[in-house]
Amino acid sequence: MSSQGHIVKTGELSELVNDSIRLVENEPCQGSLFQGHLSWQKLRSGLSLHCSDCLELHNFSTQVEISPRLNFILFLDGQSDVSFDDRPFTFGAPRGPGKPSCEGVTIALNESALFSRQARRGRRIRKVSVSMAPEWFESGGLDGHGALRELIDFEHHHLDVHRWQPSARLLALAEQVLHPISGNRLLHNLYLESRALEIANEALSQLTRRPAQALTSMRPHEHQRIRRTLELLHSDQADGWSLEQIAREVGCSPSTLHRQFQASKGLSLFEYQRQRKLQQARDALEQQGASISQAAWLAGYSSAANFSTAFKRTFGITPKQVRTRF
Repeated sequence: MSSQGHIVKTGELSELVNDSIRLVENEPCQGSLFQGHLSWQKLRSGLSLHCSDCLELHNFSTQVEISPRLNFILFLDGQSDVSFDDRPFTFGAPRGPGKPSCEGVTIALNESALFSRQARRGRRIRKVSVSMAPEWFESGGLDGHGALRELIDFEHHHLDVHRWQPSARLLALAEQVLHPISGNRLLHNLYLESRALEIANEALSQLTRRPAQALTSMRPHEHQRIRRTLELLHSDQADGWSLEQIAREVGCSPSTLHRQFQASKGLSLFEYQRQRKLQQARDALEQQGASISQAAWLAGYSSAANFSTAFKRTFGITPKQVRTRF
C-alpha cells in the first residue's frame, strides 16, 4: 500500500490494478493522479481487497473490464461517480447535518461489465472494497455463479445494487484494514484476509437478516411509529431517556417498541443510539476539530477515558488517533 504522502503516478495504475485499465484525462494530469494510500490485493483465488485513503488530484476517468463477482464496499468518507456498462451510480454518503457520513454498498455482477470511474480534483475518498468471485465460492464446494445469484435476494437481476448503513463493527473492521498492524508479509496477508472475510460475513449477515420482511407485516401506524422513533432519536431530544419514556412518547408499550425496533433496524434501540452517538462524536473529531472531552460529551460519556475505550472498541482506533490524522 502506498504511504499517506505518496503521489500515485499514471504509470503505477496498471501495476496496481492490471494492464487492461484505461486512463481518460479530462484535463492535463501531469502524471499525478492520487495522493495517499491506494492498494489492490489478491488475497487468494477469487478473493481480493481494494483500499483507498487518498485525495484525487485531477479530473480524470478510468475504465476496466471486470468479471462476475460479489462486491462489498464500505464508503467511510467521500463519494464516487461510477458506471457499469451504461448504468451510472453515485456511491457514498453526502456530507451534511443529520446525514450519515458513511454508506455500505453491495453489488452483484452476474456477468462481465465495463467499469468506469470519474475522479474529481480535490475530492477525498476513504473506502474499503471486498470482492468475491465465482472461483472463491467454488473452492468452498458451491456453484460459483449460482451463489452470486442466490446468496442475496436481488431477484436474480444482473447489476442489482443494495445500499445499507454499516454497523459500528463494520466501520471498525474497515479502519483496521486501512491501518493494518505491522509485521512480516505472511502475517500481514493473513491479517488482511481475516478482516476481509469478517467484512463480507458481517455485510452478508446484515443483508440476510431481512428486517424489511418483518416490516412488511407491520401496519401503517406501526411503520409511522418507527419513523417517529428515529426522528426522536436523531433530534437528540431523547438523549438520556429510558425505554419507557421513549415508548410513551411514540404511543406504545416498551416491549412493543423494543420488538418492532429490533425487527426494523436489526439491533436494539439503545445499541442503535449508542452507535449513532459514537459516530456523531467521530464526525465532530474529524470534521469540526472537536476536543476529545467535547466528543465524549456528544457521545453521552462523562468520562473521557470510558469514551476512548468505547470508541476504540467500536472503530478500532482511538479518538486521539483520529484527531492526529485529521
